[in-house]
Amino acid sequence: MEHNRKEVENYLSTTIPELLSQLTPEQKPLWGKMTPQHMVEHLIVVYKLSMGRFSVPVVSKEDDWPKLKEYLMKDSPMRRNVPAPNGKSDLQPLKFADLEEAKQKFFAETETFLKFCEAQPEFIANHPYGGPLTAQEWLFCHIKHIKHHLIQFELIPDYE
Repeated sequence: MEHNRKEVENYLSTTIPELLSQLTPEQKPLWGKMTPQHMVEHLIVVYKLSMGRFSVPVVSKEDDWPKLKEYLMKDSPMRRNVPAPNGKSDLQPLKFADLEEAKQKFFAETETFLKFCEAQPEFIANHPYGGPLTAQEWLFCHIKHIKHHLIQFELIPDYE
């Protein structure tokens, strides 16, 4: 999907919930340590980051931001097993009682982000690798990132 804003918004608000409805607590990832619930909660955290609810340091060099931003905006698969920006490989403690509760929170956070993006498309929040991104740029980054995790749990096929 090339970056048409309405198509991306529809993918986030309709297609992804349909795909995540198939995710079960027993599913195993193709790579990495995340459980299905860890993955969904991780996606919630990244939404919050993109709306400035908290911040993380940018770990890449400023000179690299243009090429990293180009990579983040491109509809192509992400590299697998990218280390967390804080350098830690431990899974974060779960915040929700179960996968279903996490999914419902993710769906609500998706709608919150879409409204935020429409109201403040030029809002800037730092991406830990790509540097400063506008809410509009985060919209496209979220698609790439969420697809990465959908592939991880075999909810969509890998793509080129």
